[in-house]
Amino acid sequence: MNLLYGEIVEIFSQDGMRMGKVRIAGAVKNIPLELLTDVQSGDRVLVCDGVAVSKVTTSADSKIDSVSRDSRQVD
Repeated sequence: MNLLYGEIVEIFSQDGMRMGKVRIAGAVKNIPLELLTDVQSGDRVLVCDGVAVSKVTTSADSKIDSVSRDSRQVD
């Protein structure tokens, strides 16, 4: 299972499915958004194996940034 965080750049429909262009680590990928009903461009999402599974809230954003900073520190 691969879990990644990304930012929705654009939302569109493809073959009747709600999709989003999601920026993940600098790359933009087309990701299904069918599991999420309340996302829009600019929102951050958690992507599992190529499918957006959760919207990331503001309080979670600060925790993610905190963990990212901690993981880059060298003892």
